[in-house]
Amino acid sequence: MEVPAFEYRVGPGDVLRVNVFRHPELGSQPYRTGMPGTPVDGSGFLSLPLLDPLEVSGRTVFEVRDAITSALGEYLKRPRVDVSVVEFGASRVYVLGEVLTPGMFVLDRPVTLIQVLAMAGGFNSDANRRQVALLRGGISEENLFLFDVEDLDPVAGSWVRPNDVIFVSRTEWASLGAAARNLVPVLQLVSLPVGTARDVALFQDLLRRD
Repeated sequence: MEVPAFEYRVGPGDVLRVNVFRHPELGSQPYRTGMPGTPVDGSGFLSLPLLDPLEVSGRTVFEVRDAITSALGEYLKRPRVDVSVVEFGASRVYVLGEVLTPGMFVLDRPVTLIQVLAMAGGFNSDANRRQVALLRGGISEENLFLFDVEDLDPVAGSWVRPNDVIFVSRTEWASLGAAARNLVPVLQLVSLPVGTARDVALFQDLLRRD
């Protein structure tokens, strides 16, 4: 499986800092303890002085910068805009199964699959390390992949994407199809994204019963 380079995309819950060169009044205002920042609202829009709310969800930071620059072009001659993320809240990854601290983790920087497994405390004694499952996209067989941590599978060193779900099972599967038959029906019983300790515990229990 080829995993493309990490490219962070803005979403609800992020806080962006927008600077407009020589026009600080048009950029982000103090957000928290004097720190400039503008939250992305629950609908994925960013509100700035002078401009109508801009839809930024799903865009890269550079695309957001270009959209703001274009909008300000109606009022300023050749505006110069800088945009950065000062708080990450939109991009999350879920690690479940036979790890020490399963749950949800916020992506605030590029992280590989093996690194996010370390963030979850690493494997417990029941873990099948040779067939770690990665669900990327909708809950279906074509979005399920397996990678081997024991043999340093190159996939393990590839970048995690927002909303990836990683499963460490105790089961040894004969094939990817067998893994899908085991995991997909269980996932369909659980509302993802998994955001609470209760939902994580429910999934853990269902997976172990399967």
